Amino acid sequence: MKTFFLIFAAAFLLSCSSGSLHDSRDGKTYKTVKIGSQTWMAENLNFDASGSRCYDNDPGNCQRYGRLYNWNTALTVCPSGWRLPTDAEWTVLTDHAGSNAGTKLKASSGWSSDNGTNDFGFSALPGGIGSSSGSFYFVGDSGFWWSATEVNASYAWSRSMSYDFSGAGRNGFIKSDLLSVRCLQD
Repeated sequence: MKTFFLIFAAAFLLSCSSGSLHDSRDGKTYKTVKIGSQTWMAENLNFDASGSRCYDNDPGNCQRYGRLYNWNTALTVCPSGWRLPTDAEWTVLTDHAGSNAGTKLKASSGWSSDNGTNDFGFSALPGGIGSSSGSFYFVGDSGFWWSATEVNASYAWSRSMSYDFSGAGRNGFIKSDLLSVRCLQD
């Protein structure tokens, strides 16, 4: 058992490493993590852009969970050298995390219950979702992140994690909905 743990720990260290990203547009610094061959932001983006809002219009929620963006804004809001990941790139991440990917990618605190294990340092937080009508839902319980891939002219693919589900869901949302953004390094 001890040998297995040491091999697992060595494999984990080889497949993950952390760093940071300084966004020169607003001076914010974000944690980053390399998982397998991909380098991700390890925090939700919090860049104030037209087409984005704080959950419940409360700036404190932006500080904790990042901003929520409509899909068209999400496509353009990542800092230089970074971009919104495609649906296929999200799949690479969740496949790398393996079974119970949601649990392994969720932060170890900050969820209403059943926090994650944060095995890869991705630190997913439950920023909820907003609608174009101004309503907000699920903060503390679920997180939703845009992909750059369209389902059709009205919908785009996203990934989701929830306090009560160990996996990472794949959902199509109306492009005017407001979801979190995680940027992937070019």
